[in-house]
Amino acid sequence: MQHKINVLITAVIFCVASPSHALTRYQSGFENAEWLLSGDIFSCSLTHPVPNYGEGHFIKEAGEPMKFILEPTNEKMGPGNVYIISQAPSWAPGSNPETLDVLPYPGYGLTVEVGGKVAERMLTSLDNGRHPIVAGTAWESNRETIEISLSNINFAPAYNEFRRCLSGLLPVNYDQIARSAVLFANKGVELSSRIKNRLDLIALYVSSDPSVEYIYIDGHTDSLGSRRDNRELSKVRAEVVTSYLLDKGVPAEKIISRYHGERYPVIENRTATGRERNRRVTIRLEKFEE
Repeated sequence: MQHKINVLITAVIFCVASPSHALTRYQSGFENAEWLLSGDIFSCSLTHPVPNYGEGHFIKEAGEPMKFILEPTNEKMGPGNVYIISQAPSWAPGSNPETLDVLPYPGYGLTVEVGGKVAERMLTSLDNGRHPIVAGTAWESNRETIEISLSNINFAPAYNEFRRCLSGLLPVNYDQIARSAVLFANKGVELSSRIKNRLDLIALYVSSDPSVEYIYIDGHTDSLGSRRDNRELSKVRAEVVTSYLLDKGVPAEKIISRYHGERYPVIENRTATGRERNRRVTIRLEKFEE
C-alpha cells in the first residue's frame, strides 16, 4: 500500500509544472477532437488523433486482451519513466489524479504500449469524463515534462460503437486456432466435451474467414498394439473429427484427412504420459498464399 501511495505522489508531482520544470501538453481541442472507429469480427480499433504529436489507439483483437498504443510521429518524448495517469476534468476540482501504470520508455520515437486492465481502466476513465494522460520527459531537456492528453470530447458515441464492435468479435484469432491437437483415451475414438468445444471454435473460425483454404486432419496413436491395428485406429480417429467438422458446416473440399498410426510420435512412448500425448488428432489450418 505504501508503495502505491509513493507512486501516486511521485506521479502527481511529476505532472505539476513548477518554475524550474516546464510543461508541454499535447491534446485536441473542442473543435478538432475526434474518435475514429474501425473494425470487423477479427479486430476493433478506436483511434484518437493528438495534434502535433501522433495518435492513440485502443485495440482489441479476437481472443486477445485490450491494449492501448500511443504512436508518435516524431521524437518528442525522451528516455525515462512514462506515467499513465487518469486526470480529473477541470469542472471537478479536488479530485486527485490516479496513477494507472508506470513503465520504462527508451525514447527514439517509439510507441508506448499498455495492455489488459490498464488499457481497460483508461477507457473507463474516458467514459467517466476523465482524461487519461501519458506523461514523460522531453527529448530535448530532462527539465521539461511532456503530457499527451486523451480528450473525452466526442468520445461517448464512438465508444458505444466500439463496444458494439467488441461484442461481435470472434472468440479466437487465427494464431490461436491454426494448430490444434486433441487427445484420446487409450484405444478410444470418442470425442470428449473438451474436444468438441475446440472443434466448435475451429468450425466457427473457418466459417468466418474465407482465406482459410485447407484444414489438414491427421490421426495418430501410441505404440501399443499392432501396427495394422494402430493404423486403423488412427484412421477412425481422423474420420470422427472430420465427420464432426462436416456436421458443423465446414466444407468438405477444404478438409484433407490422413492417418499415420504410430509412425510420428511427438514424444517417446516409454511412459504413460508420452503415450497419452501420442494418442491424438492434429488439426492444421492453412490460408491462401498472398
